Amino acid sequence: MESVSGRLSPAKGVLPDSPLFRFAPFREFVMADVAFVVTVIVLFALVALVARGVAKL
Repeated sequence: MESVSGRLSPAKGVLPDSPLFRFAPFREFVMADVAFVVTVIVLFALVALVARGVAKL
């Protein structure tokens, strides 16, 4: 954090202004992770529906 007139500025380095969150590939990795998790959850839900349908036969 940079000091403003001798005091630390709490607003510096928070998420929107942080260099980490301005780094585009980092956001792409996060979105890829979110997409992967959602896809896995959807696939497990489909397998559960198929298993439930087969169990009723």
